[in-house]
Amino acid sequence: MTRTRRAAALTVAPLAALLALTSCSSSGDTEDSASSTEVTYPSVDFTAPGEGIGLGDQDQEITGEIPEPLHVGEITPIGADQLLGIEGGFGKLEMTVNAIDPATGKVTTRVTVGAGIWDPVVHGFVGETSSDPAILAAEVWRPRGSRGAADFTVSTYSGNLLEPKEAELPDVARVHSREGSNAVTSDGKYFVSWDDGLYGIRVVDLEAGEESGALRIVGCGPFTWMVGHDLYSVCEDTRELLHINVGDDGVPTEVGREKVLTDDFVSNRKTTFAEEAKKALLVGATGDVFVFDFSNGLPTETVEPIGNAGDPSGRFAENVINADASRLAITYTDSIIHPHSARGGSVAKVVLSDASNLAPVRSLTLADIGIESFSSMAFSVDGGTFYVLGDGAEVDGVAPQKLVGFDAATGEQVSSVDIDGAVNPVTGLVTPEVIE
Repeated sequence: MTRTRRAAALTVAPLAALLALTSCSSSGDTEDSASSTEVTYPSVDFTAPGEGIGLGDQDQEITGEIPEPLHVGEITPIGADQLLGIEGGFGKLEMTVNAIDPATGKVTTRVTVGAGIWDPVVHGFVGETSSDPAILAAEVWRPRGSRGAADFTVSTYSGNLLEPKEAELPDVARVHSREGSNAVTSDGKYFVSWDDGLYGIRVVDLEAGEESGALRIVGCGPFTWMVGHDLYSVCEDTRELLHINVGDDGVPTEVGREKVLTDDFVSNRKTTFAEEAKKALLVGATGDVFVFDFSNGLPTETVEPIGNAGDPSGRFAENVINADASRLAITYTDSIIHPHSARGGSVAKVVLSDASNLAPVRSLTLADIGIESFSSMAFSVDGGTFYVLGDGAEVDGVAPQKLVGFDAATGEQVSSVDIDGAVNPVTGLVTPEVIE
């Protein structure tokens, strides 16, 4: 069963039974006496489904008992062979995260989370039991839109989904929500993010449910390339790579910097990371493609680009690298205008390349993929398969969403399925992470 936000389950009893009203009337005996009314919304006990109890599309006997008994199932763990598909986009108050089986296209798990400030801030984790962390989201809950008070939270969803573990952030927190600007330490203990309100790093202790430390670093970021508890990022103006350590107490400390970036280095808004190889992919705004190696700590020698993503056919846009840093993929629009522009055009092709020298492995047009429009792309957890999501050909007024898989080593197509079970179109793919 999927629940939204933090709300406890509510009974379906009549209003009088739900609202506990207490009224204190002034008797005139003291100046402090006042009238007030407090409203309490009680929760309802729930149990796991047992014999004779149906969930989902199964019928269940109606006994007439009021309030009706509430039975809640457990989340299905995310598998190492699955991908996450996010429904919704910018401006949504809530989003649904689907665990998708790429072999069948079926949705096996659905979790509704709060939206980030810009892009979704969602991390999914491969699990073995329903009690394992499944989805983590940095959320903004806006009761009155952008003008009203907002709650900024980091929530971990697992189990029955009615009671996510939630850390409430300070009112000044503004989690930078572009891809690559936030991460979870490899042991799953801390959520680490660049924060637009702090202009630095903010760390959340996921077990304690509270902020554990913060560090203001003006002029660097906003990337969080995590290796264990060590965070690496860039300082564009000074041409430096930055190293920060998150201690066992969750407090971030600057360890060092190395001026190893080229004089013409230009950063960009988004980045991706190869977890297994401990390498980061950054396609600069000028098209230079950098693969930073943090497997031995902070690089001390000048890091040269492996090539340039420029292409006369259109502008480079999104990018992703696989787990072992052997392959990367870059999308290209049908316009030379920068894709962040409102007139940046639509994705026309995806190029799968060798991540050591940017040599093309296969260039895939939309026709090659078998889709009419592009939505997202991601590598499998092990990095062996490259997936592209897009709309298929329209049939009877309906265009199915297709998830097409390619062998990462050769670029040959290995699968093609329609997404089955998403309520709204899936707009983004996310590769689940493995907690050590």
